[in-house]
Formats: sequence, structure tokens, C-alpha cells
Amino acid sequence: MTVGEIVALVRRHWLAAGVVLVLAAAALYTIKSSQPSYQESSTVTFIAPKVKFFPNPYDSDSDYPLIITNELMARVMMSPQSQRLVQAAGGTDDYTVAPVNLYNQQFPDYGVPEATITTTASSPEAAHSTYVIVARLLASRLAGMQAKVKPASRIVVHVAGDSGPLIQVGSPKRVYGGLILLTLVAFFMLAIFLDRHPGLVRRPGRARRALTLARRPQASGPS
Repeated sequence: MTVGEIVALVRRHWLAAGVVLVLAAAALYTIKSSQPSYQESSTVTFIAPKVKFFPNPYDSDSDYPLIITNELMARVMMSPQSQRLVQAAGGTDDYTVAPVNLYNQQFPDYGVPEATITTTASSPEAAHSTYVIVARLLASRLAGMQAKVKPASRIVVHVAGDSGPLIQVGSPKRVYGGLILLTLVAFFMLAIFLDRHPGLVRRPGRARRALTLARRPQASGPS
């Protein structure tokens, strides 16, 4: 499509172009006025107890017992019951507890006994308070599941690498570029739709009058 054809398309569907521009401006205003979000995250490592007897049931080349505990606790923490406990303690439900993935989402590899706690909120205070609640709940629920095990033989968790509440800043260039591209696509799709359905477009008054005159029955001449 040449520049002239694009200009002609805009002139032919100036109303559609105006509507799309208004919607794009509204989306831009929403993006500019939206509050930033904050995230806090850390890594949780599951550590086997040091036992004096042999063989040690936690000794394994692949840390399999700890990996199973890691995956189990991630499911427990993301359960509706844990989410209600977090909310009851004053936190929000915007958190995740997920095993560390060593590969990708299509072929995940949870080959280490580690998980990541991530909280998201609209303020740094809310992100941090929710993070503290989730970390404490994880440790307490793990201890509760091992209530019948001697304290010296329990698996424990170690939290490392707490990031603190960090503001999440996206790329303005990507956002604006995506908005411009979406605006152009929306206009061209709407213009093509209107071209294929001309009956939906209101005809100019002169054209309507000409069409009306053309449809009137012609008076018969004198016999």
C-alpha cells in the first residue's frame, strides 16, 4: 500500500480514524496515570538435617527427598488455604512460591531443592509485609507437616538473597511502540471492514438525494 492509498483510506474513513485515535489517547492516559508496582523476592533453600546414624536417609546424589519437599511446599503455599492464611495475617494474595526452574516453561527442570518467593503490591510497604508473612508461613507450615518428627531430624528452610521491595519499571519505548502499532492495526482492520461492508457507512447527503431520484418511477410521456 502506497502513501497515497493510505491517505485516501484515512480521508475515506476519517470518522473511524478519529475513534481509534480517541481510544489510543485514552489508553495512553491510563498507562501514564497508573501507579507503579513493587516486587520483593528471595530464594528459599531446603536443607536436610545432620543426623548421626548411618545411612543418612537424606543423603542422595540428586537431593531427591529435598526436591520432593520443595515441590510439595510450593503447592501447599499456593493452595487456597494458604492464601486465606496470608490474607488473615494482613498480607495480599499477590504472591507466588515456585520451585526454581533450571530450564524453561515448556520443559521445566526442578533439579535443585530451592524455591522463589515473590510478592507484588502497589506500595513497597505492602510488598515487604506480604513477603514477611509468606516466608514465615512457609516455615511454619513445613514445621507443622513434620510435627511428629524430632526437631533434630526435620528439614529446615534457609532464606537468602532478599531483594527488598523494588519498583517495577517497564520499557517506555516498548509500551509506546506497541501502542502505536496497535493503533495502526486497529484502524486498518476497521477501515477494511467498512470497505467490505459499504452499507454500514452513511452516504453523503448529495449521494443519497441522487440515489433517491434515480429510484423514483419515471413519468410516462404523452401518448
